[in-house]
Amino acid sequence: MLNWHLWNAVKYTEIPYYKPDEIVHLQANYLNVQNVEYYLFAGDMFNDFQKTKNYFEKLNTLITGKAYFIADNHDMLKNITFTELENNNISDFYLHNAYIDIPNTDWRIIGNNGWYDYSFSPTLTEDEIKRWKNTYWIDAGIKQPMSDNEREQLVLQQSRQQFELAKQAKKKVIFITHFVPNSKVLWSKPATLKSDKEIRIFKMVNALLGSQHLGKLIQDYPEIKYVFYGHVHGWHEPFQIAGTTYLNQAVGVRKKKRKYHEWQKYTFMDQWKYRMNIINI
Repeated sequence: MLNWHLWNAVKYTEIPYYKPDEIVHLQANYLNVQNVEYYLFAGDMFNDFQKTKNYFEKLNTLITGKAYFIADNHDMLKNITFTELENNNISDFYLHNAYIDIPNTDWRIIGNNGWYDYSFSPTLTEDEIKRWKNTYWIDAGIKQPMSDNEREQLVLQQSRQQFELAKQAKKKVIFITHFVPNSKVLWSKPATLKSDKEIRIFKMVNALLGSQHLGKLIQDYPEIKYVFYGHVHGWHEPFQIAGTTYLNQAVGVRKKKRKYHEWQKYTFMDQWKYRMNIINI
């Protein structure tokens, strides 16, 4: 289970790096050695859906198991439409609004790209957030036929339907989504933020990270044993709510000219291995 910015890792690092075609073979070899049967990816690879799709189709030709992905906001920037994103038939390995039953077990993997509805920043108005997003946020480049709140309502509807099907089938669930599903994930306001402008920006960013309503929905289904999410950077420890374990395995970003970076290891492959979480079920 992982979430990583490959486009940052290969283009903007100041350390030795690998090209994507090298990485896919190195990852395949490691996954095969570890006997990984299902590799799940929670988004943030390229700023181009087609490149991500091609990567996973290539990876699946090299491994003995299966690798599945969902789309993130970066993937949605190029070579994909909203309608296409909602069609899980565009790739055998695209897991949005779809599920996989693990043979000879009572486990089911459910995927949904997710979205956001500003509910993490209730003191801001919808118009304020929309104006800020369209001016400063990368998602302004993503075309969609509805509002952010309406898109999140679609996510909730799809997820509820999938959870109900799993409940009826008496399945235990691993749920994979890109955007933040619970406010517990959010960073506390840094003490260094003093001015009204800084605090306002902090709230704006939180508004675009996910939805507290998805977290509430998840709590209605004890069948959901694991939630694997992405989007946020940094190190997030696993935590439990109502018997559900939440996992974030972000590899993180390491860029030139940054005073800080998010890696604990020197090379991308070492960082990727370090952040991988292998679950035995």
